[in-house]
Amino acid sequence: MTVIEQSQQANSGSAKSTTKVLFIDLENCPSQVNELINHLEQYSQVVICYAASGAKVPVDWIVSLTATVNDNRLKILKMPNGGKNAADFGIAFWAGFLMAQLPEYAHFDIVSNDADLDHVVNLLKSQQRSAKRIGTNKNTQPVVLEPGPLQSKQSYLQEYCIHLVNHHKNRPVKKETLINSIKSKFKADSLNVDDLFEALVKQSIISVTDNKITYNQQKITKFAGL
Repeated sequence: MTVIEQSQQANSGSAKSTTKVLFIDLENCPSQVNELINHLEQYSQVVICYAASGAKVPVDWIVSLTATVNDNRLKILKMPNGGKNAADFGIAFWAGFLMAQLPEYAHFDIVSNDADLDHVVNLLKSQQRSAKRIGTNKNTQPVVLEPGPLQSKQSYLQEYCIHLVNHHKNRPVKKETLINSIKSKFKADSLNVDDLFEALVKQSIISVTDNKITYNQQKITKFAGL
């Protein structure tokens, strides 16, 4: 079974609106690498194109992202040759390829601040496809692609569960230690630590008795996506 047949089979029983493809111009929008987990929750397939990039994926994400690569839901494509617009040509190529293979109701989003990619969007629309570029140009205001509060919390929850899997021999045993662990893990983010702690309790990933933490390994594995 081909990649496209797998994608079509997976979506055959779903609502049409769930067939969504996201293209990311990584060189133009390098910060989007930090939203990969969120994007994979919202899109059927994510395609990242770049020629040269210093963007780094958090180590704790490797396990879950490897699974999505193996499932052909995530493609990270380095252009064989660098140069101006190399990533743009990659996005144009894959947009055309997927347009020809995916159902007519599939929607295409392109994340880039490069207005030249509007040509790809317009070509998709000329073939009666739903498409949009998400970004800015000199004549428009920024359009921000980011998850809502619930999706964001879910992403942090998954990331921390992956962290617990990777550090299963050195997990915090007390509430204060766990909170400090969360703070350290997400110190670069504007995260409400108490909210994430409460989410861990609410989802029965952890339980607290006399200030001591008990971990539910089955829940941890489930929320880590493993």
